[in-house]
Amino acid sequence: MLIYPDSIWPRVLNEKNSEKKLYRNYLFPITGIVSLLILLIELFYCGFWQALGLALINLIAMLGGNWLAFLLTREYLCRQFSFETHLALNLTVYSGGIFILFHSIGNAFGNAFLGQLFSLASFIFIRTLYKGLHQIPGLQPKQKTNVMVICSLSIICMPVIIHQLLMILFGISAFNI
Repeated sequence: MLIYPDSIWPRVLNEKNSEKKLYRNYLFPITGIVSLLILLIELFYCGFWQALGLALINLIAMLGGNWLAFLLTREYLCRQFSFETHLALNLTVYSGGIFILFHSIGNAFGNAFLGQLFSLASFIFIRTLYKGLHQIPGLQPKQKTNVMVICSLSIICMPVIIHQLLMILFGISAFNI
């Protein structure tokens, strides 16, 4: 998906997985592994309980944020243009998985050069989303642009907003990390 999206998207867009199945079999393993990596990296900088809290916050924020991004994309793509729900689900989950992978690793490394590099690399998901949108037949160019903006902004913003809200809720300062 990351390296050859043109050849993968036609098959992926035809998959008719349920939300539960796609999240359980694709997004949860990615987010779980990255959250475990965050736990291990954070153990170098803080205590076990804070590292565990940061890993759990990442897990909840990324999964919840992607689900909200799916809901927004589905509302626009399916309700507005009568496309099938699985198209919005596949676009959001597969593209969002790439964002989650790089963005979460970037957060784990903090404000260091490596963290900033991974955070910038997280925007590669936009290319993947773009290639996926161009595989959907019957979607007009203006509609593709609108879906691209809605989906990409929600994939970026929803997890980050939830992450920051959870950090505030649990009293973890973003400046200490």
